[in-house]
Amino acid sequence: MKRWEIVLAITGALVASISASVIRSTELPHRDFLLTADGCHIPVTILEPRGTTLDAVLLLHGLSADRRIMESLGSYLARQAGLRAYLVDLPGHGDNTDAFSFWRADHCAWILVESLARSGEIDPKRTILVGHSMGGALAIRVADREPVGGTIALSPAPMPLPKRMPANLLVFSAQFDLPVLHRAARVLAQAAGGERTEAEDFRQARAFHLEITPLSDHTSLLADPRVFEQASDWIVSVLNGARRSQQDHSLSYRYRNLAPAIGLLGILLLFPFSATMTAKITGPPPADSSPASPFAALALAEGAACALASVLILALWVPLSVLHLYTGDYLASLLWIAGSLLLVLNWKSAKQALRVNPLAWFAAALLGFIVLLGLGAWLNWQTADLWLNAPRWLRFAGILPVALIFCFAEEVLLGPVGDRRLRVRRFALFLALRAELWLVCLFSYFELGSGQVLILILGVSLLVFSILQRLATDALRQRTGSATAAAVFGAILAAWFIAAIFPLT
Repeated sequence: MKRWEIVLAITGALVASISASVIRSTELPHRDFLLTADGCHIPVTILEPRGTTLDAVLLLHGLSADRRIMESLGSYLARQAGLRAYLVDLPGHGDNTDAFSFWRADHCAWILVESLARSGEIDPKRTILVGHSMGGALAIRVADREPVGGTIALSPAPMPLPKRMPANLLVFSAQFDLPVLHRAARVLAQAAGGERTEAEDFRQARAFHLEITPLSDHTSLLADPRVFEQASDWIVSVLNGARRSQQDHSLSYRYRNLAPAIGLLGILLLFPFSATMTAKITGPPPADSSPASPFAALALAEGAACALASVLILALWVPLSVLHLYTGDYLASLLWIAGSLLLVLNWKSAKQALRVNPLAWFAAALLGFIVLLGLGAWLNWQTADLWLNAPRWLRFAGILPVALIFCFAEEVLLGPVGDRRLRVRRFALFLALRAELWLVCLFSYFELGSGQVLILILGVSLLVFSILQRLATDALRQRTGSATAAAVFGAILAAWFIAAIFPLT
């Protein structure tokens, strides 16, 4: 055990503990319930502001997200504008195990608003709908059928224009968003007839503003203080006198919002210590017997050829459609086919790297599930619902063997971890291989009409996950000297990511 690993572990534990304490001390009162109506089973979390009010904001998440990703914005609006914030899981997302379809999400979003209005929980005229991406499009469509006080759409997804524009509509468009989403925002602006932000426009419920948020992307809008403040100001104008808590306009609120991210960093600092402790199960690490990776140019050519062949096959047939994961079945199939083809091309190296070591496999699986449960619990508390429910555990079990094939092929192609200089080149090769996979998905979407736009939208998330997965996998491989153990660990993380992120269908 190295001293720096112990220091990092102690630091990580302290950081996570302090962050958890800060989060607990600043949480708003909340309650959870399940709204059941007209075939919809919608998990709802209500954040209560200080004081009593019937003014409300309903927050609708985007595709492949859940109610927890909207909690930061909901909490801000509850504090700033004095609103009761309703966070919901749409079908197939988060804790909602109903099958996802766009029609079902649209229907259940409308049923939610209608049911809350009918029960007297909300007054539609004093209610604001806020949505991100798919949720932004749903908010606009729901406001067409169930008139509300105002609507805020963050990077709304493309949709048929409503028969009438929602009352007091504010649209955010990220500077670095996909072109199709920029076009959707401009179409809404044209249909609304341009900017209208005078006091009389709000009184007549016809206000409209399109805000292009600089230096932002599709996802970052959900954590952008500029978006939070403009949304709060817009709501105050709509409701004409909603209470505001001025002390939360200070930077202190932004610092409190950083606590979940800082706590996550603290948990990540525990990993080197955890990896070393679990690797001790295997005893002293043997020398890695895997052959060196092929020349980078050859590896990249093989990766590109296998990735392209995979999407061509998937244009005809998606073998893992039985998983019933929206886009997740396509991604898992891509990994399966590409990994299998890479193993065929490198079968001699694969045979040499395939060393049977049950203790190393057990250590890798143990560490994988420790990471899965630890990160899943923290993220599920504050950021995103990555804690697998029963239907997602079944998908996880189905994806794991497929992910193992791909991860082992990747380990074979990359070769041993090696010294520091070789490690940098190896990591660059890894990023290039993953980029090839993403680029062929881009090609498949635009040229083959695959419809898998979610892989493109999640590009940043896939990049962050890939980097963390590789750093952790390399750390384990270095400690066990086993390519197969590293593949087992990497496969558990990959299967978890796919099973947790993509909607159930």
